[in-house]
Amino acid sequence: MAASTLTYSQKMGGWTSRFSYLPEFMVSMNNYLYTFKDGNLWRHRSATANRNNFYGTDYNSVVTPVFNDSPLDAKMFKTISLEGNASWTAAVTTDLDTGSIDSTYFTLKEGEYYSYIRRVAGNIDLDLMSAQGIGNVTTVATAVKDSGTTTATTADKLVQAGQNFTTTVSVGDTVNNTTDSTVAIVTAVDSDTQLSLDCDIMASGETYTINATTLTFAFSLDSIISIGDTIYFGATPTLGGTITAIDDKILTISLTSNGSCGTIVGTAPVNGDYILYFKNAVAESYGARGYYMKVELTNSSTSAVELFAIGSEVFKSYP
Repeated sequence: MAASTLTYSQKMGGWTSRFSYLPEFMVSMNNYLYTFKDGNLWRHRSATANRNNFYGTDYNSVVTPVFNDSPLDAKMFKTISLEGNASWTAAVTTDLDTGSIDSTYFTLKEGEYYSYIRRVAGNIDLDLMSAQGIGNVTTVATAVKDSGTTTATTADKLVQAGQNFTTTVSVGDTVNNTTDSTVAIVTAVDSDTQLSLDCDIMASGETYTINATTLTFAFSLDSIISIGDTIYFGATPTLGGTITAIDDKILTISLTSNGSCGTIVGTAPVNGDYILYFKNAVAESYGARGYYMKVELTNSSTSAVELFAIGSEVFKSYP
């Protein structure tokens, strides 16, 4: 447990407050609180001082309410609403799930800041409703979409004069440096002659191929499947990649980078594998399930912020 300061009121005959800052001495006088730190005198609650600043260091304001109505029922917590004059960042924890809301996600509606609870980005749980089966893939093929030799060196770019990348290449395609066997993912098609990569692997005079993996099914694909969904396959689901294009019975996927330079963590499935798709954890969120919900609200403003109440739309969860 973090160290804190407790205050005792002789007038009230009890402990009245807990402070997260640690002064050497404190005293109340003339409606002001004074403390000493490192031999210096500080006056608190000054109208001219920045909020959330103690002894020259900026901190966050943190409020942690708990929702625990009907504690014997499993519930779905859909939203968070804030009655106040500013939005806060929210970290949500239940006994079964986690979630979050960035302060920019809140929208002012009828005098309250309102937002849906998002699941944590990158949180992959194949038992959740956002994981759905597609079916067995008939044919898996990896095709070379383009190739060549670079003509310039630019950090995190692939540059070749005379190319036509806007016609042949898509975001998510895999770049293989065939000179030194490094790999990267295309993050943007800047122009006909330049690509942005998630890793700095290309120098002038090096050769490359740009590949894409396609999955062909024996049936037309469900309209709910979207570009950006993540593909898993096999009896013990294995990460495949991210969908970059959809054409009736064909999915084009990008093998997935783990963010490290030149490291691809996705694996292409093989003919006959059962394919699942997983919706984006943030964009396709549906709340947090649990018997109770703890919400840690954080605000870093240096100006006065008011928070009067916090609410949530909750309904009973059925298995």
